[in-house]
Amino acid sequence: MERQINPYLAFDDRKFIVIGAPLIAFLIPVIFFGMDLSAYLSTFPTKYPQSLAFCITFWLLNRETMLRFRRHYDAFASTGRRMAVQFLFVLIMVPVVSVLLSMLLQAVFVVCRIESPYQPKLYQALAATYFLTLLIWAIYESIYFFHMYREAIREKDRIQMNHIQGQLDNLRNQINPHFLFNSLNTLMSLIPTDTASAMSYLSKLSKFYRYTVSNQEETLVPLREELENVGLYVELLQERFKEGIDVSVQIPSYTEADVLPLCLQLLIENAVKHNIVSSKRPLCVDITLEDDGQYIQVANNKQLKIREVSSTGMGLRNIQERVAFFSELPVLIMDEQNQFSVAIPLIYKPVAHERAHH
Repeated sequence: MERQINPYLAFDDRKFIVIGAPLIAFLIPVIFFGMDLSAYLSTFPTKYPQSLAFCITFWLLNRETMLRFRRHYDAFASTGRRMAVQFLFVLIMVPVVSVLLSMLLQAVFVVCRIESPYQPKLYQALAATYFLTLLIWAIYESIYFFHMYREAIREKDRIQMNHIQGQLDNLRNQINPHFLFNSLNTLMSLIPTDTASAMSYLSKLSKFYRYTVSNQEETLVPLREELENVGLYVELLQERFKEGIDVSVQIPSYTEADVLPLCLQLLIENAVKHNIVSSKRPLCVDITLEDDGQYIQVANNKQLKIREVSSTGMGLRNIQERVAFFSELPVLIMDEQNQFSVAIPLIYKPVAHERAHH
């Protein structure tokens, strides 16, 4: 069974520890304590276990410290703060643990009646321990940073792909055969009986599609422009359903915010798709601001069609993923007995946000 890699570690370090710890433990006395290699080998059975104990202890201690700090400072933006706090912690930890570990090893030597190996000077021991700590830190952090960088690129690519898919979904939803067919049917019925209304309807339909196509490349649009397009879309629907649909927009005119393009129209379209729309049972859609203007909500009364309409849920998922790129606030979906609503976070510029709260 394949071992699951800790996401805060980014790689399986078992072989790294098994090979690296004994090797570094062997080299440290020679490099930092100035021990002659032949003299070191002659006293190897007593000196090497002490060096290995130090190496393994600080290796595992540093590893656990890094994991805990990475869990606490999880965001990539907090990397600098995490490194600074971790550095201060290590700076204090190394001499304290070194003293405690030395005392423990000396006690073991006394109990086991083993001749105590050569004890290096304090500055030599601290230099060796700090070197070991920084070496382990540098290796683990380099691997982890590369992993985070690679994941950030993948996430960026995923968001871009979702955005492109969202554009295609919007275009498909807006210029779909059913809506176009129904719109043309409505237009054809108006031409023989009311030429003026037919020309007005054609003008609205043209403006609606022009807005739809022109905003395919936009990530955000001003709320007032989106509401103007919603107004066109509602008028087209009302020409078709007459008294069967009632859309109420209760948004203050001074609300200066941005919103995902075509998202409100998509939510109204979903309401029409899944519910009965008739003069006897009108579909009522309310568009309002919620939570002190943080959200714009589209709510409709539930009167589901007897024949269930198939749905993949791609539209709502796409809105949720696109919103996550611009706001930390989630999309709120409420499916109650008599009402269905979706609240989408509004994106305020700093000045506009202040004005909205005043």
